Amino acid sequence: MDDEELANLSDKIDELTFWMKFSVWTTFVKIARATLRDDLDKFVYALSDGKKSTREIAQLISIGGKTITHVTVANMWQRWATIPLVIPSRKTGRYRKAVSLKSLGIEAPKIKGLIEEKGEENE
Repeated sequence: MDDEELANLSDKIDELTFWMKFSVWTTFVKIARATLRDDLDKFVYALSDGKKSTREIAQLISIGGKTITHVTVANMWQRWATIPLVIPSRKTGRYRKAVSLKSLGIEAPKIKGLIEEKGEENE
């Protein structure tokens, strides 16, 4: 295959991916909103960037005045992975959110005492 054929194939894959995502978006949003009901769910989801461990997420949320254990974070990830609201990270045992809360139309809760990171990561 030459470069032009590869570029054409890549374009077709991108188009197919777009239409697949588009076709399930409404259902995905409904499931996400039903699953991420309370602030604790939203905190964990927003902090799930594929880099932070369960312990780091639990610690960050605890700084904000909420109580959660790293085991609870791991259980949430396992449950969400079946939907899939989270996707396995390159780091074994860690997960990252499939899409930001903002793109789901869900307002990200403020974590009291936590300095928020820049970009999509905590949205």
